[in-house]
Amino acid sequence: MYRRFVRTLIYCVMAWLVTSPALYAQTYGLRFVGHEQIQDKRTSLALTPDHPLCLTGNVELSFDITLVPNYQTYFGYVFRVIQEDKRNLDLLYDQKSRSFKMIIGDRLAQSFIRIDSAQLFSHWNHFTIKWNLSQRSLHVFVNNRLVIRDTIAFQETGCFKLFFGSNEFGQFKSKDLPPMSIKDIELKENGQREHFWPLREVNGITTRDEVDGQLATLKNPVWIKSLYTEWKKTDQFTLKGYANVAFDPITETVYVIAADKLYQYAVRTQQATIKQHKNPPHNLFQGSQTIYNPFTGRLYCFFVDQKSVYSCNPSSSDWMAESVTPNAVEVTEYWHANKFISRADSSLYILGGYGQLTYKNSILRYHFATRTWDTLDGNGAAYTPRYLAALGTTSSSDTAYMIGGYGSLTGEQMLNPKNSYDLLEYLVRENTFRKIYALNVPKVDFAFANSLMIDVKSNQYYGLIFPNQQFKAELQLIRGSLAKPSYEVLGNPIPYSFHDIHSYADLYYCPISQKLTAVTLYQNEATGTTDVKLYSISFPPNALTVSVNKEGQETISYWWFASVALVVGGAVVLYIRQRRQLIRKPQRSASVPDPQQALVTDEQSPPTSLITPETTPTRFGLVNEPVLISSIFFFGNFQVLDHSGIDITKSFTPLLKELFLLLSLNSIGKQQGVASEKLNEILWPDKSGREASNNRSVNITKLRNLLEKVAFCSLSKESGYWKIDFDFSQQLYVDYEQYMTIINDETVLTKQTISELGEITKRGPFLQNTEYHWLDDFRADISNKIINTFLKYANTLLISENPEHLIQITNFIFDYDPVNEDAIILKCKALSLMGKHTLAKNTFERFIRDYKAIYGEEYEQTFSAIID
Repeated sequence: MYRRFVRTLIYCVMAWLVTSPALYAQTYGLRFVGHEQIQDKRTSLALTPDHPLCLTGNVELSFDITLVPNYQTYFGYVFRVIQEDKRNLDLLYDQKSRSFKMIIGDRLAQSFIRIDSAQLFSHWNHFTIKWNLSQRSLHVFVNNRLVIRDTIAFQETGCFKLFFGSNEFGQFKSKDLPPMSIKDIELKENGQREHFWPLREVNGITTRDEVDGQLATLKNPVWIKSLYTEWKKTDQFTLKGYANVAFDPITETVYVIAADKLYQYAVRTQQATIKQHKNPPHNLFQGSQTIYNPFTGRLYCFFVDQKSVYSCNPSSSDWMAESVTPNAVEVTEYWHANKFISRADSSLYILGGYGQLTYKNSILRYHFATRTWDTLDGNGAAYTPRYLAALGTTSSSDTAYMIGGYGSLTGEQMLNPKNSYDLLEYLVRENTFRKIYALNVPKVDFAFANSLMIDVKSNQYYGLIFPNQQFKAELQLIRGSLAKPSYEVLGNPIPYSFHDIHSYADLYYCPISQKLTAVTLYQNEATGTTDVKLYSISFPPNALTVSVNKEGQETISYWWFASVALVVGGAVVLYIRQRRQLIRKPQRSASVPDPQQALVTDEQSPPTSLITPETTPTRFGLVNEPVLISSIFFFGNFQVLDHSGIDITKSFTPLLKELFLLLSLNSIGKQQGVASEKLNEILWPDKSGREASNNRSVNITKLRNLLEKVAFCSLSKESGYWKIDFDFSQQLYVDYEQYMTIINDETVLTKQTISELGEITKRGPFLQNTEYHWLDDFRADISNKIINTFLKYANTLLISENPEHLIQITNFIFDYDPVNEDAIILKCKALSLMGKHTLAKNTFERFIRDYKAIYGEEYEQTFSAIID
């Protein structure tokens, strides 16, 4: 029943995805860090980390490549193919000649490869390298054009190692590589695809071959998809006193102006500098703002209340007064006002703001040439008093767009203030406002960071929104239409502490680097300092759009992702609960329908009848929250979800993670735990007894606080042994405990529970990408038990009655032992019985190649012998 429920929910979610109006293609691939970093931080991709690839006949290697712009050094290996540890075929980029060169053994190929720089740095370029081992010929194609014809030094038979970027393999090791991006690596043998690594990951240090599941390993990877999905914190610092921020889009420089210093961050080079002010303003008043004028190349710091303006040459940090010097007034009445510079009249425009319990809808103008101020009438009722709105202009600055904000119709804070969601158009020359539309009111109110990025060509805007009624908030990037009331979420959120006038956020577009930069400021009154954080994301960010027209139902946009996650999450919750009941109460398993029968029932039942309205999801909160469970995953990458379903894995520092794993693995299964002395010996071997005890006490406290978030598990100490007590109720799921329940109780080895064991183990190896010296014994024992359990069950089946189920079981075994002899015999027999003789033969040939690569000897049995 629960399988039917899960499957139906997945179908519904997939239908939702497929029928969405727009699905934006996501950029993917692997970016290689080259000479811009020290040798230890450069990127390597080993496609053959454990054993070489044994290929014969015609071999074809293809991939897409582009060089990353704005770096100084472009030299080094794109890839190296090494046969039998002594013959090499390399592709190298040479900055001096601005060309790619093929290296065959100890010589250069007869031709080189030159690609137009605009094509090389701005587009993907498809390389295909073909070599014929029997004829010893080499052909290289770039963008489907033959560019090199030569001979190779490879032997007719042999196995290959294959590396991209840097490598540390024997005499061929090298740390020289250009800053490049690679995707869609494909390897063919005699015209048939044998391996394919698309490199679509978002994180991690492994990537899986989509043809046969082999893992490739990486060091220092930069996943391209993450650059378009995740905001990267590029800098963080604290400045004395009040601070404000400005941006130069021409040089792509962020300026943070404090009382005594001018901070500059160059987005293109990722370099930061700090300069002491010369002739600084007498005081940087709270609520003053700074803007960069691209027409004069100067920074202008203004304090609206007293019409005070100071300007600065950022190269020298030398300030001068442009207008009156302010007196002792220290706090503005124009907090979070919006601003822009118009090219049409060379003036600074300041709109809205808040102060003294009053919201503003004024338009103030400062003329740079005459250094004079005036106040304009907005000429219309559309522009109501507000602050916390966002504003952006067209490239010619003749039109400004303002969206959102918080205020009231009268401007008085006591008279029904609320969030606004209207988009206004301001025509500078006519000095008029026009309301374009209003967004549907969301379930959780939000306001905007100060700036909008306007994309006139696509008629869209980009902005940052956040819930302005809570302190621990998040900035979420959105992309909206300038013509209709729809928008979509882009990328992951940014942590943001919002304390009204003490916080500030802004968004800038870098046209050359093709990035968006976000800046957050938080003024700490207690210390008299301002905390500054800078973030960046590649442009355009990845997104999934679901938009509804104005007359339709409520726009599904900002909370779309959360609703999908919760629907799937609800399925997982029910799946886990039902599975626990089956395993803990095996006497009831007879009443559970066979999965095949469940499939038939599922096809006959209307999917909508299985969906219950459990939640009304939102991005910043939940209405009618469902009961969620805490989850801890040991198989695959270590992951912890708290009782609210939030992933808190990153809260486990490396030391806390090791402490938690050490205690968990020695607690689950009625084990006694770990003695204090043993903890000290493993985790703090270089500390004295007192120092180790102090470290242990501090980290035990930290871990205890983390476990409170997880819920249903706690730290305890009995008879000198530390352990973690897990309450394996309906609201805590631990895959390792579930694995032990199946392994240790042979009475539950049914088709149902074996499939469930496969679901657990197919997440990946036990604690993948986690390396501790004490973990090896656990890992080896778990692998042996998993293989033995699958084999024991497989041997109870008749191949003629269960060939497909048997193949599934052997695949589970190969995940842990790629050259298991019992599994290959069962799989080949099952495939042959199903009439898939060619597939069985190919599976066996791949097995014997892997067997020889690992053991260095031929597999003794023949194909005909094992299927007979």
